[in-house]
This record gives sequence, structure tokens and C-alpha cells, in this order.
Amino acid sequence: MTREFEPFVLEGILFEGSYTKEQILATQNFQGKSTDLHLTTYPRTGTTWTQNILIGLVYGVETLIDHEKFELRELFPYMELNYRDGVIGYELANQITRSPRMMKNHLPVHLAPKEIFTLKRKNIIVVRNPKDTALSLKKFYQTNPNLMMHLKSDKLEDFLDRFLEGNVLCGSWWEWTKNWLKHCRENPSTNLVIHYEDLHSNFEGEIFKLADFLQIERPNSTTTCSLRELTSVNSMKARIEVHNDFKGKGLINKGEMHVWKNEFPAEFVEKFDKLTRETFADDRIFERFI
Repeated sequence: MTREFEPFVLEGILFEGSYTKEQILATQNFQGKSTDLHLTTYPRTGTTWTQNILIGLVYGVETLIDHEKFELRELFPYMELNYRDGVIGYELANQITRSPRMMKNHLPVHLAPKEIFTLKRKNIIVVRNPKDTALSLKKFYQTNPNLMMHLKSDKLEDFLDRFLEGNVLCGSWWEWTKNWLKHCRENPSTNLVIHYEDLHSNFEGEIFKLADFLQIERPNSTTTCSLRELTSVNSMKARIEVHNDFKGKGLINKGEMHVWKNEFPAEFVEKFDKLTRETFADDRIFERFI
């Protein structure tokens, strides 16, 4: 039976789904190891894809091959999540014996694990076009048992209004992204920004960028091809969605770019682009999100 969690707002951020205030605060105060690697993403921006890429890159592609032994939550736990059996992600992180340990969160700058800032932990941030992010998040609300009850309307326009207002899981994409980009630019030695779209268009180049940031050997062409194949949508679905924690939750979507061009009402293209330009002002990065 799926446990129901009450939605709440913590320091201006809405949380709906398998979370409690205590879990968010415990994640914020998590005390890890100097070798830990954090993955920080806004929901539905290529998180699971990046997790699988990093597992193959850091632990070896053979880790992705054995489906029966592959447990995403044990290899790369979701820090603030309460899993179906009541175990919390940061508890799983403390049980990892591999090095480096890898862990993900979806938290904005002011709620993220403090050690990312105070102890300069290595941190990878993935960002994605807000229009595609919104469409993927709407589908996630429709398929995730802990979120669907909070979707009061199936109309796309209603959800896009919520997204524009930041009245969705993890708050405003614009504020989330702006603040993390600022932190990354101010701390480039320990923070790396990856664009979801670049993983599609220049997979090998982004893999090399990740390897250089992690100070590990760049994979050869054979390993890179294997990594691409083993982190395809179909491969990840076969490996991940067989486990109870992710079964029936729509964790892995189509993995496509620019879906919004066929689905977004024209008025919302204008509204999203206007807010993007206003948020990033003179920062040319806004062009990546239009």
C-alpha cells in the first residue's frame, strides 16, 4: 500500500510526493565524505539518465549490464526521498561502501546539502529547457502514485500556469536554475553544469567533460559507445523499472528534445520565453532555454 504524504511548503518551496520537512532538513545537514559526489537537478531534467551515465563512467559499464544486481537506490540514492519501504535516501547513502559515493538531490540552493558549499564537495548540476521540463513534469504528476492526487486538472494549460507560478514540486524552475548557475560560476572547480540537450547532441564530448571534472581517465571509443547504448531509454527501462521502488511511477520518459514545439500552446511559448528573458536578464545563457 502506497503511503500518503501531506504536501508542505518549506522556505518558499513546495514539496508534493514522498517527502517530509524532517527529511529535507536532514538532507541539508548531511555529513558525508570528502570523496562524495553530488548530482543536483530540477525534477525531470535528465536526472536518471545522468545517474546511469555516472555509474557507468565511475564504477564501470559492467555495473550497468547485470540487471538483477542493479539497484539504483543503492548505487546512487535520492537523498531526500522516502522510498516505498520507508527507507530514506540519505540513510542509503551512509551504507554505500564504494568510493566515490554518489547521491542525488532535487533541492534549490538554499535547501541543498550544506557540505556542497562549506566543504566544497564535487557537485554536478544538470539543466534543461523549461518547456520540455514542464511537459515531462506534468506527465510525472499523471503517472506517479504519490503525485497524481495533487494534479487537480488534466488540462495542459492549467499545469503550465502552475509551473510558471512555481507552484509545483521543488518550486520555480527559473529561480532554481538561476541560483544554481550563479553558484557554479562562482565555484567552477567543484561544480560542473551539464545541459541535457548537449548530452543528446554531443554525448562523447559531455562524457569527456564529466571525466575531466571527476579527474578520471576519459573512456575510449568502445566504452563510450557501450555507455551510450547502456544508458538509452530502452536499456534504462529494462534495468530500473523492474524494481518495486520505480515500478509504475513513470520514472523514465521518452528522453527526447524539443517536444514542446509540437505540444505547447503559442500563448505559453510567449509566457515561458518572457519569464526566461526576465530571469536571466543580460545573461546570454537564456538563449539555451528559449
